[in-house]
Amino acid sequence: MEFVAAILACVIAALSGFVAGGRWAPGPIIGALMGIPIGLFFAAAYFTLALWVAQTWPHLLQAHRVGLCAAGVLLVGAILAAIGAWFGYRKSLGASLF
Repeated sequence: MEFVAAILACVIAALSGFVAGGRWAPGPIIGALMGIPIGLFFAAAYFTLALWVAQTWPHLLQAHRVGLCAAGVLLVGAILAAIGAWFGYRKSLGASLF
């Protein structure tokens, strides 16, 4: 359950980075740098929601897995959001994604 929520947080971070890069980025490097705080925000949101679920329903989540998945979302979510912002900037120019 923790792993599925972590993957969902990474996907949402990447999509948010794509949207932000396409709408607000003045350049590709700045867009990628904008994506990093977006990924960090979703990592914090994942960890906050995981703590809330763990306190509300005891014995539903394992603390060790939540910590590992939060660390993974912190790293992978920021990278995916930065890549998404870069692709979003390219798409806003009318260029193909690859």
